[in-house]
Amino acid sequence: MRKPVTRMPRYQSDAAHADTDSVRLAAELAAERNVTLELQRAILPLHEAPFDLPGLRAVVRYLPASQDSRVGGDWYITAEMPGGHVLLAIGDVGGHGLAAAAGMARLRGALAGLAITGAPPERLVGWLNDLVHHVGPEHTASVIAGYFDPPTRVLTWAQAGHPPPVLVRGQQAAALRSPAGILLGAARSGYDAASLELRRDDLLLLYSDGLIERRHRSLDEGLAALTATAAGITDPENMISAVLDTLGSTDTEDDTCLVALYVY
Repeated sequence: MRKPVTRMPRYQSDAAHADTDSVRLAAELAAERNVTLELQRAILPLHEAPFDLPGLRAVVRYLPASQDSRVGGDWYITAEMPGGHVLLAIGDVGGHGLAAAAGMARLRGALAGLAITGAPPERLVGWLNDLVHHVGPEHTASVIAGYFDPPTRVLTWAQAGHPPPVLVRGQQAAALRSPAGILLGAARSGYDAASLELRRDDLLLLYSDGLIERRHRSLDEGLAALTATAAGITDPENMISAVLDTLGSTDTEDDTCLVALYVY
């Protein structure tokens, strides 16, 4: 006598397939995150302690997004150039994951190479815009790029849709007025530059929008909170600790990069 065939109910079969798909998807996301993190670590050197540049003492902090799968494209450069001036830059590629990290590596590497030419900041940012249009038109990106001249303490900079640096001088803190420039990849328009003579004991803070952007507040509100917190703090380590205590959040969905520069 033939034994009856026991079949799994359809709803149980569907649930088993769903569980298998979920496990596979989680494994794929974890693998992509690991690749992305390794790419970031290889391209983006992070300093655990303050370090010196000509005329500057620098402190850098990088905070990944709180959501494990949302590795972004934040990056920075602090480098002495052959002419003795210092290249300062910070940027943020739109999106998350491996594509954003690859875009970060492309822009950071391109800027580091182009800056060797000694071209002015607005030209550098314009070239980066051309690169985004040509190589990665599906992405937009923001950037600040400039030079600090140690003998004169003059900062000359350009930007493309990036939050403005904050200058702390004495007991006052204020965002710098940004020269004209829209996001990289958004249009074929040109870029302007601005210059500022910094003073001994000034502190300049560069940061990505992950520091001030939250769902429950506007960028203007976040910037106001940042300048209020930064006022009167000219030690770069204390500055970063203070602004992260005030503005840092465990629910941020974006990476955050900060570069604090003390002028001496």
